[in-house]
Amino acid sequence: MDKSQTYLQFTEPSHSPAPLSGKFFESSLGETVRRGEMRSALAKQLTRTARAHSRFTDLSDFPSSSLSHQNTHWVPYADGGCFVKAYQCHTDREADGFSHGLNWALACKGVIVKDKAFYNMTSLELKKRGTIETEQWSGVPLHVRGNVAGGTPNISRAQFSKLLNLVSTHLSSVHNLYVQDGAVGSSPKCDAKVRVIADSPSAILSLNNILWERTCRAISHDSCPLTVYIASSINTNVKEILGKASDQASVGLAVADIERSSLILCGKAFAASGVIKDALRALAAPVLSARAGIPLSGRLLVLHDSVNLFFAPEEIIKSVGGIQEYLISSDTGTVIFSDGSAPFFASKCSIPPSLLKKPASVILVSSDSTTALPLVSQISPGQAAYHFLAGYNDGKFVPAYNRAPSPVDPLALANSLLFELKESNTPCFLINANDGGKLISCAELIKLVESALANKVPERRAAPDTIVGDLKRKYKSFLLGKFLKLPEEFTF
Repeated sequence: MDKSQTYLQFTEPSHSPAPLSGKFFESSLGETVRRGEMRSALAKQLTRTARAHSRFTDLSDFPSSSLSHQNTHWVPYADGGCFVKAYQCHTDREADGFSHGLNWALACKGVIVKDKAFYNMTSLELKKRGTIETEQWSGVPLHVRGNVAGGTPNISRAQFSKLLNLVSTHLSSVHNLYVQDGAVGSSPKCDAKVRVIADSPSAILSLNNILWERTCRAISHDSCPLTVYIASSINTNVKEILGKASDQASVGLAVADIERSSLILCGKAFAASGVIKDALRALAAPVLSARAGIPLSGRLLVLHDSVNLFFAPEEIIKSVGGIQEYLISSDTGTVIFSDGSAPFFASKCSIPPSLLKKPASVILVSSDSTTALPLVSQISPGQAAYHFLAGYNDGKFVPAYNRAPSPVDPLALANSLLFELKESNTPCFLINANDGGKLISCAELIKLVESALANKVPERRAAPDTIVGDLKRKYKSFLLGKFLKLPEEFTF
């Protein structure tokens, strides 16, 4: 038995959180997403069906001994929590690329193993298989089909089906497949499991830098995993299927289908990490919502051993040099759940367990050169939800601070955030990163955050009513034009 340590998983032994009422996501042969109000009896029946299918598709991926006590070690925290040090285990035959259970699971995804399927290989093992360092590509188009905000998909269901058939046929024709399991979300209490099926070890290595690792059989125990198909060696036939949608796909392209919880990467798209993260955020959002999480386009900012939910326009994140040092992950994407928080994607630094608690505060950053917004101010939950929904930055609005396509309505996210802030009594602060027409420095921004957290918000003379009134009208005109009606608690 070959055994190698894989990761530290921060968790507390408990059952998975119940889905939010009104939404239920079922993993079935069609991988459909059921929406709307569900009666409890029907929901229970659907849950049993999903679990049965999950067992059916991934039966015996690993021997039962792989999760035995000799392969896991629970370490308690001082506050009563714990984390488990898990080990990835596989038999010699599986290390050589053969596993009946894995082959059967891939067949249920439309991929037939021609020769070997190498599963959950380490970075060193992948390099021995001939990985090639691939430069990051930009300009790779992303198409997300389904009910999405932030863009109109131009890929039909039939086109995606044809593309999936093309890619599955290609993967079934190569001699060696590479399969890797991971997750979006660092906490197993509220994450979206991901299975990657690729024709290249280089593609797997690229995804390893994005996904959080998971223990053996995590996918087989999950009711609605995401699937990523990577066909790095095909690109030309794609144009015949997608037509004009593939005009910019000279290097590669990415196509995601929210209804099927699937992402297809062709050509060099596996090296476009920004595109992959946008796609995975869109695919993971319904799963995280169904598990009672709130998927947000924010980051976790650490100051003095406390974690804070941090929202800022991308332009400010890029312009304020040094802010990355205070962020758990430079990538946008944070999920808030019943008793903690977690970044979407893996980061180079290891995350101390204490930082997975719920945020101590919420910091919203805007940029306003008119001085209508003070440099720093404490705001109510209703005001925080309002400014979050607007995502204001120098005359432009980015609802919920999210430019990428998403299946979750920004107003629904703002309502969920408002409910969470009121329930947890979390203090909220609004920071204006523009001081009289000049963007403040990282040191100034951190100083403002520290003063806010210490309840030492500096007093400043209020701006003239006419200037404040103009900004209020801009907010109102944009938000009511986009969302028609807002809750009464949403105020400037």
